[in-house]
Amino acid sequence: MGGFKRFCMFIFSLSGLLCLAALALTWVGPWTDQASALMTVDEYFITLEVLFCITVLGLLVMLFRSIFSRKVRTIEITTVDGGVISVSRDAIASQAKHIVEADGTCTASRVTVKAKKRGHVRVHVKVLPHESVDVVQKGSQLHEELATGLVAVCGDKLEDVSLEFVVPEEVTSTEADAASQDSGDISVEPSSYVSYPSSDAGEEDDAYSDSTMETLPATDADAQGVPAPQSTGEITVPMGSSRDSASDQSKEA
Repeated sequence: MGGFKRFCMFIFSLSGLLCLAALALTWVGPWTDQASALMTVDEYFITLEVLFCITVLGLLVMLFRSIFSRKVRTIEITTVDGGVISVSRDAIASQAKHIVEADGTCTASRVTVKAKKRGHVRVHVKVLPHESVDVVQKGSQLHEELATGLVAVCGDKLEDVSLEFVVPEEVTSTEADAASQDSGDISVEPSSYVSYPSSDAGEEDDAYSDSTMETLPATDADAQGVPAPQSTGEITVPMGSSRDSASDQSKEA
């Protein structure tokens, strides 16, 4: 809907509501006497007449449109030797759908053709990509192809071509990686830890569970001369750079 039509509809609706409200107050409600007395005021009465005329005019326009307007199914393209060459709206929609789906990367999920009897063809295509695409590049390409291909069907009657991209059927791996980076997902490799037996099993030892500790394999622990972990009373500490530092940490624990 254009801006002028929207403005006319707003004026018609507002005028009708105000006119009905002014007349209804004279019939029902606690202010019937006051509303009737306002009719004797010249400015109020003239304003009410203007609103009433706008309402009647709008109703007449809607009545005539409902009686005489017909849905345009064919558009007259040109005349040759007194004859008329016309094309149907379905043919234009089919041509647009064929152009969008020619390379196999997209599907025209919906094609809307708006036209008048003697021209002004407007085509709106809702494009469904099979995978993630560059909307700017692909949109420019499709728009150029549609403008060229539809001119062969509509001639100089083509007025506007618009595209609307919807969510693709599947997201490519590149797009998925970019989305995961934007969301802040970071994968961290687990550090190497070694378990040492504790002389005292206190309340602090109970705070460590098997699910939060990671122990080195037996071969690595034996190679470094580290005693094997016990089933209870374990404290998890990072592996030191030497055997002496590991022993010092065990004694301090």
